[in-house]
Amino acid sequence: MTHQACAGDRLLPVTERLTRFIRAGEIDGAGLAVAVGGEPVFEWYGGQAAPGLPAGPAVLWPLASISKVYTAAAVMALVERGELTLGTRVCTVLPRFRGGGRDDVTLWHLLTHTSGLIYESPRMEELLRRQTPLDEIVDEAYEHPLQFLPGTRIGYSDYGIALAARVAATVAGRPFPELLRDLVLAPGDLRETFLPPPPDHYPRVARVRGAPAEGSAGAMYNSPYALALAHPAFGVVATLRDLLRFGLLFAPSGPRILSEATVRAMTTDQTGGRLLGTVLDRDEEAPMSWGLGFMVRGATDPEGFFGDLFPPGSFGHAGASGCMLAVSPADGVTVAYVSNRHLNSDQDRFLHRNAVVLNGVLAALTHRA
Repeated sequence: MTHQACAGDRLLPVTERLTRFIRAGEIDGAGLAVAVGGEPVFEWYGGQAAPGLPAGPAVLWPLASISKVYTAAAVMALVERGELTLGTRVCTVLPRFRGGGRDDVTLWHLLTHTSGLIYESPRMEELLRRQTPLDEIVDEAYEHPLQFLPGTRIGYSDYGIALAARVAATVAGRPFPELLRDLVLAPGDLRETFLPPPPDHYPRVARVRGAPAEGSAGAMYNSPYALALAHPAFGVVATLRDLLRFGLLFAPSGPRILSEATVRAMTTDQTGGRLLGTVLDRDEEAPMSWGLGFMVRGATDPEGFFGDLFPPGSFGHAGASGCMLAVSPADGVTVAYVSNRHLNSDQDRFLHRNAVVLNGVLAALTHRA
């Protein structure tokens, strides 16, 4: 029996569970792709990606915050080339970013979410509804006081990733989408990944239920404005197959566009598992682990993004649009999961579906017959 056939048999309970979620109306559509030992072995789709658009290989899924890892990869390519270092202070590239502790913020702080920057504008939905240009949105990062001294806590921040992209674009003298294309997408053979997608691809984009500013001309992920915004923290769209291929660029035995040293730095705990923080706005913060762009599963997983079975040392990232990329180096398993219901619709059910998928895949592929 081929690896593909074996994986298909073992993963049938996972796809059956996803089908139940679709039939129950929790999500409209979904896709699941899995690789073992660096080789894709499974791909499945179910339901509707958007009205009149069945989930399938050609669909472009809004990856939401998984975009942050793509941005981090482009930034780290510049670090490899000597154009930046992780110790580069943001104010030396963006002189307006000064005062109130900002002078001490480095590129490392931005990529590990330890800069002290707030998550996003308190007016984000208003900015989306007004179809505000990206530069104007990111400029607000210069105005809000830091929440804490750089390096003392973890504060998940869209602003931090957007500023990292602005630093990279400024140093390179090119728009960030061009940098991403030339440093990550083209060398990674990610031909069905876009920031932003061309307008003629809009009909292929999945529709995210419950997205911020839903129903307006600026709806996140769902409007021509939002797709063209090219926000480095949440704007990437990709096919499921390309998302898996991107994950394999960092997985053991996968292909490489960055050096092993860079991959190791991005995918291992940079924060020591000791800094307190939260991604989900929980009342109580807990020790968290972050790589450079990547979420890292430390001794604990306080937010629950990696489900129950992915071991310490696993890495990946979640996307609030209903997506997850997870790699277990210990098991040689890479999982790409996409769906189309926003985290804000029901945070607990979002995490439940995510855990069901990740638990089911890892249990199936590590089960001894």
